[in-house]
Amino acid sequence: EMSSVCIAPLPKGKLRSKFLAIGGYDATIRILSLDPQDCLSPLAVQAVAAVPSSMLFMNLASSEYDDGATSLYLQAGLANGILLRTEVDSITGQLSDTRTRFLGTRPPKLVNLQIMGKQAMMALSSRPWVGYVQEGRFTLTPISYESLAYGSQFSSEQCPEAIVGVAGTSLKILVIEHLGDAFNSSAC
Repeated sequence: EMSSVCIAPLPKGKLRSKFLAIGGYDATIRILSLDPQDCLSPLAVQAVAAVPSSMLFMNLASSEYDDGATSLYLQAGLANGILLRTEVDSITGQLSDTRTRFLGTRPPKLVNLQIMGKQAMMALSSRPWVGYVQEGRFTLTPISYESLAYGSQFSSEQCPEAIVGVAGTSLKILVIEHLGDAFNSSAC
């Protein structure tokens, strides 16, 4: 049985995504092909410490000097509060260089974001976190804010790049003004 599903972003100049990730209740992550010639054929399997509850593919800059150089990563929020990040080979779909970090007592929900025009993510656990690339390295930083149950990208005239979230029965709008600074709450 599946616990989570995620489709890789479209490669530049392509009409189809290459990969599908499936998290299973058997504590595995499977990468399947979306190529029309061998659609849904298994490419890779990775056993993980707990059930993947949320997944997100990200194309992250692999060099701070070349904006076009990216690597494909799969982020997975596990039921035990751990965020797993593993590199996905863009040709074969094989998984390598897996890293983990404990984010909190709740399974992280992963949200795709754009911050300052670059792909980023938010992980919602017992506290919210923001993941982004800075100086060629993936950085994961906690947000000094109350726990959010849900979150999404938000844009308006007053806040072109904001995050809207739900905390209890309240709707919250957050703005991240500078990457690399300590993230404290800021109002629009």
